[in-house]
Amino acid sequence: MTRQPHDQFAKEYLEELLTSLGNVETSKDVKSEVREIDVWFVPNNSAQKYRGER
Repeated sequence: MTRQPHDQFAKEYLEELLTSLGNVETSKDVKSEVREIDVWFVPNNSAQKYRGER
């Protein structure tokens, strides 16, 4: 849960925007000094066509 409404809006917006291009997770726990990241995005293979790669 975020403390700021605009932060929650940004997470939801990015999740909606990136879902068709790959895997999106919000509020993902990571192992490092930072305990949580807001948005984690991994593009899928079909996203390459948007970048013009093969």
